[in-house]
Amino acid sequence: MKKTIYLLICVSILFSAFLAIGQSLKLNEEQIKLINELVEEKYLILEPTLNTAYIHPVLWNQLDIKAKQNFAASLAIYCENVKKSNTFWVEIYDMYSGKKLAKYSENWGFKVY
Repeated sequence: MKKTIYLLICVSILFSAFLAIGQSLKLNEEQIKLINELVEEKYLILEPTLNTAYIHPVLWNQLDIKAKQNFAASLAIYCENVKKSNTFWVEIYDMYSGKKLAKYSENWGFKVY
């Protein structure tokens, strides 16, 4: 679990920039690798075609607000890179309860529920 929390924090730190409207962004190989490790370890479920992510609640609760925002932005970029839709947004849910935790959009910004 500690390794997974570390991975999540690394993804957040590696992506410390915010999206600019109309800007085409891509995650680097290391960011993609870290996200894929979270998926492989079953701490993150991604449905990029639906702009949806389900995260283990313990991981989510370990992040401060800035790290949550950066992580959500990186997931939005990940979804856009898969869909090639040129729209950056994602909704994040608790993987056990289904409760909506947060959303990130280049137009509306970041919101935690």
